[in-house]
Amino acid sequence: MNRTIRIAVAPLTPEAFAPYGRLLWPDGPRDAGRDGYDIWLQPFAAETRPRLQIVRYHARPFTVGVIERHLCVTEARLPLGGPPAIIVVGEPAETPPAPEALRAFRLDRTGVMFHRGTWHAIDAYPEVGAYADFLFLSEEATVDELFANAGKPPQRTQVHDLAAVGIDVVIDTSP
Repeated sequence: MNRTIRIAVAPLTPEAFAPYGRLLWPDGPRDAGRDGYDIWLQPFAAETRPRLQIVRYHARPFTVGVIERHLCVTEARLPLGGPPAIIVVGEPAETPPAPEALRAFRLDRTGVMFHRGTWHAIDAYPEVGAYADFLFLSEEATVDELFANAGKPPQRTQVHDLAAVGIDVVIDTSP
């Protein structure tokens, strides 16, 4: 029988998300711009060519089966309207976090950029409806090794299968 760990959804604030990355929103004084045009620079980093994708996360049970961390890119996710979706993260570390240390956040019109090496659930979990769409910024080499070279052990990503070690992490969306 699997051990079940329940994690609550925390409010998404810059302070609460700081151990995992940063929020993607206009905050503080602008970095550049002109009359009628403001720019806030973001510290995206990738070791290979960036890859911009649209990802559709389909509705699924609020159970996290697999977490991963990317070693060579600061992955970013930005909701494209639609319903709020839940993401699950753990602090960057060489070893997977204890399931009790994972945190869940609701993305609703605010995006996030993970620090390099931040553990995160592979999926986002739409709260209502059939799916939630995201603009997703990563890098070609990481995406290719996970999808184009599926079946080969990844070198740029560490993967930890919680379910395989008898742990069910359940996201509790109740208030």
